[in-house]
Amino acid sequence: MTTPSGDAARHLQKLAALVTQRRVALGFASKEAAAEACDISHTTYRKIEFGRPVRSTSYAKLEVGFGFRPGSCKAVLEGTSDSITLEDGTELIEGGQVTRVDPAALEGLLRDAVRSSATLTRPDMTLGEVEAMNERIVEKLRNLGILPSAP
Repeated sequence: MTTPSGDAARHLQKLAALVTQRRVALGFASKEAAAEACDISHTTYRKIEFGRPVRSTSYAKLEVGFGFRPGSCKAVLEGTSDSITLEDGTELIEGGQVTRVDPAALEGLLRDAVRSSATLTRPDMTLGEVEAMNERIVEKLRNLGILPSAP
C-alpha cells in the first residue's frame, strides 16, 4: 500500500488523534485492549492510531467498539468532518470533547462555575457581590439569546 500524502495524510492523522483520544477516555491502557474491544487485530488497530489506512470494515468495527456513530471515520477521512459524534450525541473534537447540555440546566451550571471561579480568584468578594455578578452575566446571556428567558 502506498504512503498517503497531502490532504489524505492530514485526514488520517486527524482520525488517529481522535481515536487515541477516545481510547484514553474509555480507559484502555493499551492499544491491544482497545483492539480486542473493537474486534480487530492489534496490528490493524496500531495502523489506525499511527495514521495509516486500513479497510473500511476495520473502521466500521472501530466505530462500534468505540461508540462512534456509523460513518464517522469515513467523514473524517474524506475531510467532510473534523470531529466524531458519539452514539450519545457527544461530539469528540481533537483535544477536547463537547457534550450537549440541556438548556434548562445551563443556567445552573453557569452560576456554579461563576461562584467557584469568584471564590478562587477573588476571595475578598462578598456573596452578594458574587450573586450580583451572576445576575449580570445571566441577563447578558439571556439578551444574546444564549440562555432562555426567565420563567
